[in-house]
Amino acid sequence: MQLDFTRAPAGAGTERARRAPHSTPSAPRRRKKAATPPHWERGYRSHYYRNERGDKLGEVRLSERGDLPVVYHWAAGNYSGAEGSLAHARMRVEETVGFGMRQLPLF
Repeated sequence: MQLDFTRAPAGAGTERARRAPHSTPSAPRRRKKAATPPHWERGYRSHYYRNERGDKLGEVRLSERGDLPVVYHWAAGNYSGAEGSLAHARMRVEETVGFGMRQLPLF
């Protein structure tokens, strides 16, 4: 018995491949850049929440010197408030920005 190695085996996979239309290789698709999440920019008496382009989304300011108790004032979009700790004030800004509110520039 003589074996013929030039012929492909007749199976379900080869039949399907034979019937499939031959497509030309398309141009490689461009990958979308992964959006960088907003970040906190630290300052001396205030912190700013900025997006990847540098636009200010919100801010947290420390109360004036000599004011007791020490309070953190936060503002994002049309919302503002005061919290007792920096962590809570930052959380409020992040929540507000998460709802789609942002602080618009004046000029």
